[in-house]
Amino acid sequence: MRQCYNKILAITVGVLASTSSYAQQQWLEKPLEYPLKMALEQNAELQIKELESSKTALEIGEVEAKRLPHVSAIGAYGYLNSTINLDIPTHELPLTGLELFSGSQTVKNSSQLLVGGVSAQQVLFTGLQIPNGIKALEEKRKAQKWMQLAEKEKLVKEIIATFDQLMLLKHVDVLIEDSERRLEKEHKKVLKAIDLGLAIPYDREKLKLAMLELEEKKVEVSGNRTLLLSKLQQLTHISSQELEEIEYELAELKVEDVPLSADNRSELQALKAGINAQEYVLKKEKGARMPTVFAFGSANYINAFNSNITIKDAPIAGDVALKSNHLRLAPNFLVGIGAKWNIFDGGEQRKKIQKAEIDHQISIKKTQDTKDKLELLLDKNKTDYILSRQKLKVGQQQIKVSENNLRLASKQFESGLIDLTERLAMENEYYKVSLNYFNQILNQRRSSIELLHASGILLEKIFNNEENK
Repeated sequence: MRQCYNKILAITVGVLASTSSYAQQQWLEKPLEYPLKMALEQNAELQIKELESSKTALEIGEVEAKRLPHVSAIGAYGYLNSTINLDIPTHELPLTGLELFSGSQTVKNSSQLLVGGVSAQQVLFTGLQIPNGIKALEEKRKAQKWMQLAEKEKLVKEIIATFDQLMLLKHVDVLIEDSERRLEKEHKKVLKAIDLGLAIPYDREKLKLAMLELEEKKVEVSGNRTLLLSKLQQLTHISSQELEEIEYELAELKVEDVPLSADNRSELQALKAGINAQEYVLKKEKGARMPTVFAFGSANYINAFNSNITIKDAPIAGDVALKSNHLRLAPNFLVGIGAKWNIFDGGEQRKKIQKAEIDHQISIKKTQDTKDKLELLLDKNKTDYILSRQKLKVGQQQIKVSENNLRLASKQFESGLIDLTERLAMENEYYKVSLNYFNQILNQRRSSIELLHASGILLEKIFNNEENK
């Protein structure tokens, strides 16, 4: 009996000591590093957000490409059949008095055409639409990165909380085993007492019922453990066997130097990047009012071959039929600078500017509202953290008192000063107080994690530097 008490005391003292010394050595337990990193690498939501960020990077490249020359080549073959009616001033020849180009002339033409060429065009000025569009997309990508970071924080919180619950079940296992051991000894004593006529069978049945209640708790713990392992397996993509091997002592997590503001929150940083993006979108839309200036150039080859030309009712000659083997125009070069200015578009661009202004105002108001709520949440989490530490200190005292009461009740039962009902009541009380204490550790750890999350430094605290985020 004394040996059992010593084991319980050792476990309790170990937990109490770890709340002060272990937290000073390392903020978060080292066995959690591997599953956390695996979860961050394998999580589908994070991978999707990374792909979305990659899409935005490609969009930036598309806009940047508009600054470069666009070169195209063309090659074509076709058949041309046309009728031309030509009327030019009549010209009278001297001496002969013959009139040329009298009246209108009808010309019919059929020809085969071969065309080939290369053309290039480069934008010189777009009213700063391109640079502002690029900056807007860059800010959009920053916002996506911040939201990806926020998703990581949520995932880390969930995994730590789940592992803590799993570690709690290990402590519950120890509590149940110790209770079973003590009750088994009491059961043997009762059986001997019944044989000697010092106890009644009713006491034996009470002990059996208490032991069956412990069996029920073991079944419940086993079911909860299976569910937690399944959840962790889904989150970390680590096998159940490996997860079961991960073990650490539940310890208080002390938080120091927490920022007084929620400005570091990833969600808030994402919204600020969204405001910047909307500002650049607004500048881009305003720039669309200005003309677009571009340079262009081309080189081409044209060949009209197997041509048949018929001139109807030509003066003196009548109908004239002409043929040509080919008519080549090569090389043909064209270079120049052009400008395009939308003078009137039915108010379309004005509405786009108004829409961009509204989106900008929405982003500003949403960011301010989110900041106010995050500041309030930070204050709440600070209060919860302080209360959780105070409750933990009370719990430490409660478990010491309950342990002394259990020891005293066992001695009194052996001496016949209390009956079995009172002895079992103290056993149940010790179990409840011990379980409550470990739950208080869980709550303290949870409040520490929530406080760091609310202040925006959770990942930095866990992984020690920004690069490992």
